[in-house]
Amino acid sequence: MFSKLGILTLYSQYIFSILPFVVKHKDIFTFNNELHKINTRHKLDLHVPSVNLSKVKKGVYYSGITLFNSLPLGIKKVAHNTNKFKQELKKFLIKN
Repeated sequence: MFSKLGILTLYSQYIFSILPFVVKHKDIFTFNNELHKINTRHKLDLHVPSVNLSKVKKGVYYSGITLFNSLPLGIKKVAHNTNKFKQELKKFLIKN
């Protein structure tokens, strides 16, 4: 019913609020291609820091990284344009 009406579910709204923060503040995150210069298929992914505390894993920083890494490649490629990224992300979240 939500997808027919074009409304985001509560979980999708949470994702839609975190990911634009990640895109807007890319300077505080490290991409995989910054750590090593090897051209891999995960070069557009953010580096996931190794943490032990579950409190950190539930935080915005860590969950933003894992959510961004789980996006399709087409949405990651438009991350440089904030408005286009939000449009594509909303389409993706409504569809899925």
